[in-house]
Amino acid sequence: MNRKLLLLLTTLGLIPTLRAEPIITKQDLLAQAPPTSAEPLRSDLLDEITVTATRREVRLRDTPSTIYVIPAKEIERKGANSVGEAIRGVPGVQSNIFGAGADVHNNYFVRGLPNSGLGILVDGRLITNLNQEHFDLADLPVFNVERIEVLTGSGATLYGSNAVGGVINVITKQPTGPLEGTTKVEFGSYGYSKYLVSYRGKIERFGFNVDYQQFDASNDYYYEIKRPNGVFKGTRTNGYARSKDYDLNLSYDFDERNRLRFDSYYRNVTKGIAPFSIIDPSRPLIDPDTNETQFEVSRLTDTSYGLALTYNLEIAEGSQVQVSSALDNTRITEAAAYDPEDLGTFTDVSAFNFSIRHAWQINENNNITYGFDYIREFGKSADNNPGGTFNFDAAAGRPGLFALYTWKPVSEVTLVGGIRQTIPDPITARGLTRTIPSSLDPSLGLRWQITPTIAFRTNYQQVYRAPNFNDLFGRTTHIGNPFLEPETGTAYDIGFDWQTGNTSLLRITYFHSDINNLVDYLLVRNSCAANGLDPSSLACTSNPDFNNDPASNAERFRVDYPLVSTSGFEAAFNWQITPEWNTFATLTLTDSRVVGAPDPQLINEQLDQVGALNNSDEGLFGVDVAERNRLIQTQYPLVPYSTARIGVTYAQPSGLEVSLFGNLSGQRTVDVNHVGPFDTTNPARLAPGTLIEGYATVDLSARFPLGNSLILNTYIDNLLGTYYERSYGNAAPGINFRAGLAYTF
Repeated sequence: MNRKLLLLLTTLGLIPTLRAEPIITKQDLLAQAPPTSAEPLRSDLLDEITVTATRREVRLRDTPSTIYVIPAKEIERKGANSVGEAIRGVPGVQSNIFGAGADVHNNYFVRGLPNSGLGILVDGRLITNLNQEHFDLADLPVFNVERIEVLTGSGATLYGSNAVGGVINVITKQPTGPLEGTTKVEFGSYGYSKYLVSYRGKIERFGFNVDYQQFDASNDYYYEIKRPNGVFKGTRTNGYARSKDYDLNLSYDFDERNRLRFDSYYRNVTKGIAPFSIIDPSRPLIDPDTNETQFEVSRLTDTSYGLALTYNLEIAEGSQVQVSSALDNTRITEAAAYDPEDLGTFTDVSAFNFSIRHAWQINENNNITYGFDYIREFGKSADNNPGGTFNFDAAAGRPGLFALYTWKPVSEVTLVGGIRQTIPDPITARGLTRTIPSSLDPSLGLRWQITPTIAFRTNYQQVYRAPNFNDLFGRTTHIGNPFLEPETGTAYDIGFDWQTGNTSLLRITYFHSDINNLVDYLLVRNSCAANGLDPSSLACTSNPDFNNDPASNAERFRVDYPLVSTSGFEAAFNWQITPEWNTFATLTLTDSRVVGAPDPQLINEQLDQVGALNNSDEGLFGVDVAERNRLIQTQYPLVPYSTARIGVTYAQPSGLEVSLFGNLSGQRTVDVNHVGPFDTTNPARLAPGTLIEGYATVDLSARFPLGNSLILNTYIDNLLGTYYERSYGNAAPGINFRAGLAYTF
């Protein structure tokens, strides 16, 4: 935002004089107000403000980090219901989760790394660790979101070990203007319905925001999937999703330099999940003789809440302090969908966050941001059923000190140097006390404005990620492993920003990372063969706990992958052709190579130790060595080799807006780790190491003003009716639609 315009708006009282909180950009003002004219041509696309790269307000042109900003207006154009759908198409971000019937077992990848190492922030506080194997961005709604900032590349210096792959910072709306209410209602294909009520505003120094959203979908759609032995057709089973979300935000300005903010939310999500939902129509869904399903079908309940308190103080011009504390909790229960007597397993995790940081603009060319943060995860994981054998009650904490120094030796050059010291608390659980090594990790960044229109940027980061509670003790879709080692390694990127015209910008980045001990799954089986025993031996034939059929009794166990090496390119092009016409294109190419696969002997020893700790039968499981060997020198499971998104938008001064999007996803490796216990007998199954076919789709969205306060929104997804496979075994629907009304009062 132009500094003179910012000063004018502050003087008029339209925005508070606070620099520790994100300021409102021109794009956000346009998104919040009814349009009276087409958006003017922008002369500099790099003047957009970001807070994620440095934890203070800087222009994109003043940081070497690769940041992409998704304003509320773009979220609306995409028709996104969740953060996961909102970040679709962001360069460097690849995902198979979007649209009707998206399954929790899919994943997000930033520069080829899974989102277990991705920092998910809400207004700067970390909530990554609150879901099972990863935070499900489909459970994080966007109805109260001002903008989303995506940092591709490690953000570990400022945000800690769970941001080694990147950062997604969800910045919620700030009550700064007069009282305003919004109601929305939408209906669509496959039982889709959504209701939203929101009311916000500011009365003198007091601001508030209240939101409620309810979402339901049956997702019982038809699908077609090609396999070498034919085309499998059917109706998606157990894909329903229901959620209720409540948000309450309060703020109070003591004066122009002191502000206190309280944020809270409550979410309840129930959904059906099926890791491999392609049905063989020649077989019954449930075998009448064995009572076994063709694949795992579960019901999942996720209940979450969070409370946060943030105090911002501007000590003097250019000197800002922020103190924040938060408590977030999630309880996830997973049980068999077709067995109402199954009470399931649960993981209940709380995360306490505390941070204090000081951003000091020493002079025009020198700034330092430094501070202390502490996150402590504590909770339980257990079997709810009578006679359940495992029960963990554990805690893990990670205090950290950080500093980031920015220096501009000349106006064309920006140098950034950072360092973080992480000192994990000892892990404590029943029968276990374990020390995790600390780490001192530096980072460096450079941005050089070679010409007025071309800039070079590069970053280097030494990464460190301590295993979190769910890695160590989770027990819903996987077996946690308390003996995991921290992830370590390095990451760097090299890129260019080219202002190709007054209203167009091209950004290209090469990235590379080498991560040791990357935490992920490995399939283990309860069979003599998998444990290296002779199935005909007395030890096997006399032990009823062993099942000699390797196609059954599979579990997923958290393990360390010795080395995953990733490299690739990300690119983005934006062009405001005229005030009415805008176009963009993004591309991500990724080679994420599993260089070293987990050691079977070590894993079997860890399984024995886990079984001994919780008096369960984990020790009876063993690594399927053949499947483990197939991982070596293959693409990391489910990471697409390529993804692309192109779009064009036409917007009239009256508010009429139409957008067309094209999406491309390249081939992905089969995810052997999400195969259900009985999937190996399903003829639709692909052999481990097989590549899933790529696909292309087209989406359309339109916005029709029906008056000053009433808007009709319509969305048509997969306009061409393409049948494709999101991830292994998770079929997508053909054409589907949504339509709804939004009224502002």
